Amino acid sequence: MRKAIFLTHPHSLKSEITGGVQLCSQEFFHVIQSIQEINLETYFVGYTRDIYQRTLLKAGMENYSHFNIDKDKSALLNFIGAQGIEIVFINMASLVRYAKPIREKFGGKVKIVLLSHGNHSGDFLHLLSKPLGKKWIFRKWMDRFRLGNLIATESEFRVKWLDAVVALSETEKQIENWYGAKRVSFLPRRLYSDFLDLKPVSGRIGFVGRLDHPPNLQGLTLLLEEFSRQGLKPEFRLVGAPPKFGADIQRQFPFVNYLGELSDKELENEIKTWAFFINPVWWFSTGSSTKLARAISWGLPIITSSAGMRGYEWKAGSLLVADSPASMAEELINQSSDPSKVNYWIEQTRLVAESGLKEADLASRIQYTYQ
Repeated sequence: MRKAIFLTHPHSLKSEITGGVQLCSQEFFHVIQSIQEINLETYFVGYTRDIYQRTLLKAGMENYSHFNIDKDKSALLNFIGAQGIEIVFINMASLVRYAKPIREKFGGKVKIVLLSHGNHSGDFLHLLSKPLGKKWIFRKWMDRFRLGNLIATESEFRVKWLDAVVALSETEKQIENWYGAKRVSFLPRRLYSDFLDLKPVSGRIGFVGRLDHPPNLQGLTLLLEEFSRQGLKPEFRLVGAPPKFGADIQRQFPFVNYLGELSDKELENEIKTWAFFINPVWWFSTGSSTKLARAISWGLPIITSSAGMRGYEWKAGSLLVADSPASMAEELINQSSDPSKVNYWIEQTRLVAESGLKEADLASRIQYTYQ
């Protein structure tokens, strides 16, 4: 039996409101826990309180500085040594700097595997090329400087301090190879058959997700603008946080009914009435589109984009795909009010849910990283 720790911030593994970070973290944890040769336990670290690091974060100049490594490393290294830990699974790229003191202390005796939810440079590059608002020239140059620092850090840690990386999409697997990672494995999202008792309301469509996540906000806004451009006013339900963003969207698009941030049970009760769950992702942002796995496992009728399906593998069934805001708006108007079409896509989703990779297949992809 090989002893291992799951190094993470506690809120990443469990929170009152379950978001994409929690879903991916829980999935990583459960897959590793299912490997019979591993005895896994959690090791929690908190966000930094260091004034300098917090200043960098506030100024938008952080470079993997959410945690105070110098403060935490003594206790962490003592724990690894005292408990005879052989494998450290680092949950999320934001904790990657913990790899350096572990490697310096234990050399090759301890395997270090990064469970990446996506590199910071990916979403930051998105903001550089597709900004949410106008930026001053000085800010533009500072952002470019930060992007270079992020990429340099990401490559350095893969070459020097990590043994392997687990990526959440095939796209990021190749990016990790380009960075120089020694071993890279792609872990598709686990699909379940937790089908809800659906009662779709004709014409009702909806979106759920973090509204301050730039790809979410921009993708959703482009679709809503397309409805407005065509003079369409669908029954549109919106779930997510922060409330300010939801209220702003509802104010800009009066046909949107913003419901706030719902608990898991409240979300289930709401979402079972939707004729379509929408996933309007127009760019390949970091990680995988975690909300899609939940929608598939619930057996919902889904419309997504190709970019929105990154990070998935299945053998049967299909999802309704539209790769532009105009085509997604057209498909939703044509199909969401037709019960026979809605039922067809429910059936297709359930075929998808039942044909994803099994736990043993996923476990073997984790095992590859530390063998």
